[in-house]
Amino acid sequence: METMTLQRTVLGTEEIAEMVERVAAEINDATAHVDRPVFVGVMKGAYIWMADLLRAVGRDVETDYIDVSSYVGDSSTGHITIQRDLKVDLAGRTVVILDEVIDTGLTLRYLKADFEKRGADQVLVAVAVDKRDDVSAGGITPDFVGAKVPNEFLVGYGMDYNNHHRNLPYVAVLELKK
Repeated sequence: METMTLQRTVLGTEEIAEMVERVAAEINDATAHVDRPVFVGVMKGAYIWMADLLRAVGRDVETDYIDVSSYVGDSSTGHITIQRDLKVDLAGRTVVILDEVIDTGLTLRYLKADFEKRGADQVLVAVAVDKRDDVSAGGITPDFVGAKVPNEFLVGYGMDYNNHHRNLPYVAVLELKK
């Protein structure tokens, strides 16, 4: 039987609130010339980040969601599978992809290329946390990063382990014992 233990807190609620405000301001500056950008949340993990960020952006935007899978448990399979696709047409639009974490970069690299193939004029990437040791890993650099965090197994603020601890209002290190 596997046991899960929450270890130290990496990002507290106040730090998260500050990063949301900062990233929202950065996105507003970068998209000031755009009438109505499309914000795409990568499900399931991005929903908390997306809700907080959209409220902080504070302007009229269009939203959609894409559900992709590349992990089983705590391991990346290396393959992207779209579980639920977008409903909005991206042709000629500025798109901001929202994900709660960049780890391998595989999913975000795939989505950015896919959205460009769909005709998006510009595709920007905003992640709540970047846990890569090598920031060039995955061949993608997010345009907006909430916080740089340790490359450990993290849960909370949308991040989970097999759908456990996703709803924590903070980010913590999870220790698994088998």
